[in-house]
Amino acid sequence: MLRRTFLTGASALAAPALAQTPFPDRPIRLIIPYAPGGGTDATMRVLTGPMGEILGQPFVIENRTGGAAIVAQARPDGYTLLADPSAHALNHALVRHIPFNYERDFAPIARMSVMPLILVVGANERAPDLRSYIEWAKAQGDRISWASAGLGTASHLSGFLFVQRAGIGGAHVPYRGGSQGAQAVLAGDTAFNFATAPSAVGLVQGGQLRALAVSSATRMATLPNVPTVAEAALPGFELVEWIGLWAPTGTPGAVIERVQDAARRTLAMPEVQQRLAVLGMEAAFQDRDSFAGFLAQQRQLLVRLAGDAGLRAE
Repeated sequence: MLRRTFLTGASALAAPALAQTPFPDRPIRLIIPYAPGGGTDATMRVLTGPMGEILGQPFVIENRTGGAAIVAQARPDGYTLLADPSAHALNHALVRHIPFNYERDFAPIARMSVMPLILVVGANERAPDLRSYIEWAKAQGDRISWASAGLGTASHLSGFLFVQRAGIGGAHVPYRGGSQGAQAVLAGDTAFNFATAPSAVGLVQGGQLRALAVSSATRMATLPNVPTVAEAALPGFELVEWIGLWAPTGTPGAVIERVQDAARRTLAMPEVQQRLAVLGMEAAFQDRDSFAGFLAQQRQLLVRLAGDAGLRAE
């Protein structure tokens, strides 16, 4: 009788533990708040295949404009996640009446990748290096102009940070996309542009544009002979496009760590790194704590630059 009672009690104690199903036990919904075919979409489609294999469940990608609100309001169980680029750190300062709080309502999981921007000039530009180019541009005063991929983009803010740090004058000319900005330099309509890799690497390698520097802290694998802005002329300069992964605030730490580990292992795969390079992206994993610190720094930098550049909430 005592033995039967003990076994029954032990079974009752074990029942709750047995009832807890390990995460994940069903597909994970990944919201991308942009249309298909963009940089975030293409990058996450490279990464979610291997991540799903590691986790044992597939990711189901949904491209939903305004989709960040869906994740902010989702159940915090790890089954609805958000992939967002660096605009995540700036949108709260540029968009009015957002029905959620970017800082309060999302738990960082990991930084996934970065896209360095390439400072391109015309192929016939005579300045031999970035320092010489800055001296030339400063001497031109307001007679030059520079292109970007559009207001508030990483191309715009990196270009603005560059002219601010270098003391260059001239007008900013926003275009509608990275390719148009690079083409403006190619046509001689503007003096320079911080271009995305997909829009500029082919033109640089084909000799149609010159790359003076890249905006990242380290050199690009695809353009190893091109220095960073920081090493060539402006110490400490760094501004890149990046992509991160978030869960709703309140998601259990163990769940976040499971997804974070899958991201880390995926981004360490050479074949994944090669596929990202084709997109102009570089694997740049940060765990949730490092990513949270990076995110706070990015919010401060990007909001300041946007304000200095005259961007206001609409």
